[in-house]
Amino acid sequence: MNEYELIDILRNEDSTIKVDLLDDDKKKQILLYEMKRASEPVPFINKGMEEAFEYDEAVVVITDNRSDKPVRHTEDNNTFTLRTEDGSIIGELIYDEEELEELHNDPTVYFLSENFVTYNNAFMSGQKQFFVMEAEKSSFITDKDLDSTVEKLVVAVPSTETDHYIKDCYGMSHDDAIGTVIIGFNPLRDE
Repeated sequence: MNEYELIDILRNEDSTIKVDLLDDDKKKQILLYEMKRASEPVPFINKGMEEAFEYDEAVVVITDNRSDKPVRHTEDNNTFTLRTEDGSIIGELIYDEEELEELHNDPTVYFLSENFVTYNNAFMSGQKQFFVMEAEKSSFITDKDLDSTVEKLVVAVPSTETDHYIKDCYGMSHDDAIGTVIIGFNPLRDE
């Protein structure tokens, strides 16, 4: 196995449009786009992207999400949250249909989107709020075993402006059905 096995697996996924190793210039531009989001009225902090670029290599994966395959979500931990400066979660993405139905009937819950909820009773007066995007696991993008092809990896989901920058780099439309992720990884080392 080598560091490119991961890329070969990703390229062979049915929904994959493009897989490309990122050079230092693209990495720098992506981080600049993400850093701009930290100065918004409610800052957006993409911890997953920061973590991905701490690895030796980074690859961009562009996919067509209009396939018949179900959308994958990380169920064991919530990776996109609204938090207060003390770390309390006051909003999060919810994927479970039953839980969403129950929350629609809860007067203390406000929906920012179809599945992002905020908890009015959890808000701490006077504390700053932050949107935080954590890293995802490889199961977020494929059911193939990517983890065994590298020493370590992490999947990062770009914010909207970064997603548009990536699509512009590859001459793609800003269509929401076209998804982008960054995978940071350390190749397997020869022993």
